[in-house]
Amino acid sequence: MKPCLRVPAFMCLATVLIATVVSATQVTYMSPQDLGQQSELVFRGKVVSVDSYWNSKHTKIFTRARIAADETYKGDSRSIVDVIQIGGTVGNVKVTVQGALQWTPGEEVLLFAEPYDGFTYQVSGFSQGKFSIKHDARTGAAYIQAPSMEGVSLLGAPSQAGPMTEATEKIPLERFVNQALGRR
Repeated sequence: MKPCLRVPAFMCLATVLIATVVSATQVTYMSPQDLGQQSELVFRGKVVSVDSYWNSKHTKIFTRARIAADETYKGDSRSIVDVIQIGGTVGNVKVTVQGALQWTPGEEVLLFAEPYDGFTYQVSGFSQGKFSIKHDARTGAAYIQAPSMEGVSLLGAPSQAGPMTEATEKIPLERFVNQALGRR
């Protein structure tokens, strides 16, 4: 190979290798306080149903999680909140977005949400604003588990991102909500 052809060939190979390595969705890191400030609605509830559908132009698939709200910490209280995200499966067509949230009927969640349109919300910070709520088997006390950030590259995340990265730590729900919303 001539020397002048080696550089373009190397650049093409490097581009392919980089594209292969970068397969995560890149999202700007948000601290719990950032989530609390940015979100119009912060609430606790249970997932009632999950369904996927085509948009009106039949160009995108969305997944809707319908959540029965039990307690609202910020925003207007409502009994049902519809949360949507891009991706899902309709018939034989599946659209996958790296790092998209998974929803399970019956799952108890703490959500930080922003309006999507006049009728639905989206989770703040992509996947960062959804926390699973678990209960201590001995005391029954509610605690949160950080969302799985598999498939997501958090841009600007501190090396010790606290509860956002420690999925195994039991963080009391009320303490976490109060800190995220700037309450003491």
